[in-house]
Amino acid sequence: MIHYVVASNPDDRVFHRAAKILSEGGVISFPTDTSWVLGVSPNSKTSVEKLYKIKHAVNKKHFSVVCNSISQASKYAFISDFAYKKINRVLPGHYTFIFEPTRDLPRAIKQYRKEKQIGIRIPDSMICSGLVETCGHPIVTTSITKNVLEEHLDGKQDIGFTDEIYSYQIEYVFQNIIDMIIDPGEYEIFGVSSVVDFSSNDDIPVVIREGSGELSLFC
Repeated sequence: MIHYVVASNPDDRVFHRAAKILSEGGVISFPTDTSWVLGVSPNSKTSVEKLYKIKHAVNKKHFSVVCNSISQASKYAFISDFAYKKINRVLPGHYTFIFEPTRDLPRAIKQYRKEKQIGIRIPDSMICSGLVETCGHPIVTTSITKNVLEEHLDGKQDIGFTDEIYSYQIEYVFQNIIDMIIDPGEYEIFGVSSVVDFSSNDDIPVVIREGSGELSLFC
């Protein structure tokens, strides 16, 4: 289940294997620049539902859509010229930006976006950009935390989770749920992303969460 890669030069064969799994409705796990995540195809209703079951999330929960460029993100989110100039200065990076979704948002995601918002991530990660490029579309993701792992032990022995997540812990807990883990070995994760909301009509950015991304540009 675990496929090891070099973070600075990931193996394309691993990406193609992951893309095939996603296209077939599977779930994969990989690290972004801010956390380990679970990822699915935005085109599979069944896969998106899996994420909600895993996180025990209600329909208002925001999952992030990982893209590899602002251009790709603009297919799914309304990004004004003002917002573009702001986010272009910090991306790729440790941010989640919230926008109003376009009509091109896949139905599998749209049914969970009752409040007309979508979270966009363009991580500073060759693993993320390579995966998205190979798939040919963004990936819907949700972060894996210590609490999520503990909630899914399901009778398994508690192996002592720390705030730092490891691939073997993900495999141990989710072995019957996910289909592939991409592990770059030693890899720097910066902590939760900073969240900035551009979805209001007045186009004024609103800081929702202070995280690892510098926020002075948006305050």
